[in-house]
Amino acid sequence: RRDKTMEKLSTVSRFLRQATLGADQKLTEQVARQGITNWLERELSSGPGNPNLYTDTTRGIWAYFRQQLVSRHGERALNGDGNNPALPYKWYSRMAWWQLNLSANENLLRHRIAQALGEILVISDSSALELDAVGFATYYDLLYRHAFGSYADLLHDVSMHPCMGAYLSHMNNRKADKARNIHPDENYAREIMQLFSIGLFELNADGSRKKDRRGRDIPTYDNTDIKQLARVFTGLRAAAYQFEWTNSFWDKSFNGYDVGFEDGINKTYKTIPFVDMTLPMKVDEAFHDRGPKRLLNGHIQLPGGQGAETEIRTVVDRLVAHPSTAPYIAERLITQLVTSNPTPAYVRAVAQKFGKRGDLAATVREILTYPLRNTPEKVSIDGKRNRAAKLRSPVLRVTQLLRAFNVRNQSNQLWVTGEDIAEVLKQHPMSSPTVFNFYKPDFTPHGPLLNAGMVAPEFEIHTSATSIGWVNFMYFWFFGDLFPAVSTDINADPATPNVLELDQDRLQSVARNRLKPDFRAEIALAKDPTRHDELIDRISLLLTGRTNLTIKPKIREAFRSYQTEAEWVVQTIAFMISISPEFTAQDI
Repeated sequence: RRDKTMEKLSTVSRFLRQATLGADQKLTEQVARQGITNWLERELSSGPGNPNLYTDTTRGIWAYFRQQLVSRHGERALNGDGNNPALPYKWYSRMAWWQLNLSANENLLRHRIAQALGEILVISDSSALELDAVGFATYYDLLYRHAFGSYADLLHDVSMHPCMGAYLSHMNNRKADKARNIHPDENYAREIMQLFSIGLFELNADGSRKKDRRGRDIPTYDNTDIKQLARVFTGLRAAAYQFEWTNSFWDKSFNGYDVGFEDGINKTYKTIPFVDMTLPMKVDEAFHDRGPKRLLNGHIQLPGGQGAETEIRTVVDRLVAHPSTAPYIAERLITQLVTSNPTPAYVRAVAQKFGKRGDLAATVREILTYPLRNTPEKVSIDGKRNRAAKLRSPVLRVTQLLRAFNVRNQSNQLWVTGEDIAEVLKQHPMSSPTVFNFYKPDFTPHGPLLNAGMVAPEFEIHTSATSIGWVNFMYFWFFGDLFPAVSTDINADPATPNVLELDQDRLQSVARNRLKPDFRAEIALAKDPTRHDELIDRISLLLTGRTNLTIKPKIREAFRSYQTEAEWVVQTIAFMISISPEFTAQDI
């Protein structure tokens, strides 16, 4: 009976590694009792609750720090008049992300899918978007709200969001004026096809590439298609002017005033941080190209004489309905959640659920249940048969560990700045260096994986530096009690009066904010040396979905000399499993 219980818990643990940003022992046992299918259906049928969850949390955190800044320095030292203004910089949305994702007990699947979508429909705070955390959070709320909705609706809202407009430069995009050498910006037109819908090459339903009569891959679009589509995204502008402060160049009455392409205001003030980044972009039809448009071999045909909003809605719907979009997005989501190398049958099954409108609830359900119904395919790597899996990204490893051990602090403000995570691991949610995310979907490191014809995207940031950095990170966590830094105070350096405190040493010195794991249950087991094997299995099952790890004898040997020191035993087990291949890689 114990074997069956452990097998069930193992299956649940592996499932929750895919379906959540991390599960603790309580959730694992709860889902085991409830059943995976019941839990999944309950999650999929749950609404988002607060549809502006990330925005409201970010806004509240910024208001907290803004009040502190004004109290200490006064508005005149912060308003941008001869000084660097205090703005809702990126750290406040990062803090909201960690607060919500470390404390959430509901909508766990929705949070996970939002994170996955964020690595497909990419914007990044490693850009000018770092100047407006509140606007940035409204974009993330789109991903959170639409996680189980229609991909077509999501892609439309993404296209109209000012953060995407600023990031991929179709905000303030205007129709051609040859006399003034003005041409529509082509950036978003290219990326909405290449990255957000149809991909580079025409695909069969199972994700394999279609071939022409000469056996060559067939491109989905060409430069003419990009130029035609760029004409669709013209006439878009921010909804209104908005700035955080009043000063010599910004009157309070400016806020809420409509932005115009030729309103006499310098174009410097038509983007961040001088416009409202929380409202969808508006259209100025005088600057929209209303001519007829034809692209993708006639798959999209616009007759002309239509407004921008009508054309954008039509284009998005047709892109999502394109035969290549379902397998393309299906494979991208599978690789985010389950495995880097899905079988053609797996991709086909998920693509069928995606359909012509992009049914994300059906898609997610199929992605997560297909492996439960089908025996995972084994592939040969260096002569050994392995179950298809994926390398877990640093962010997912961090969230899983912090959630597995219910990391908390005395202040109950889990406002992780993310600076230490990004610096050491070269990854932070929504902070990729480019629109292509942190790693290319077809990346493969040289060696056995390449020889086996497999891809391993996350290995692109798994370098000698980041892999050693991960081990050191874990050592500092579990033996140095230095978990990710939390900030609740403004900067102590008088030379930088406009931001929160970011100095890692200062942050870690604030006792009420230091994150600590809840090891009470594990320490209770560790106090009995006869139960140490049980303890190793418990932590291993929680973190890897397995028991009887091959490194189990090495773990026992590591604490043999101090096995009566319960806390040290727990720390050693957690550390050694956290740096093990079984934790770093994910089984199906």
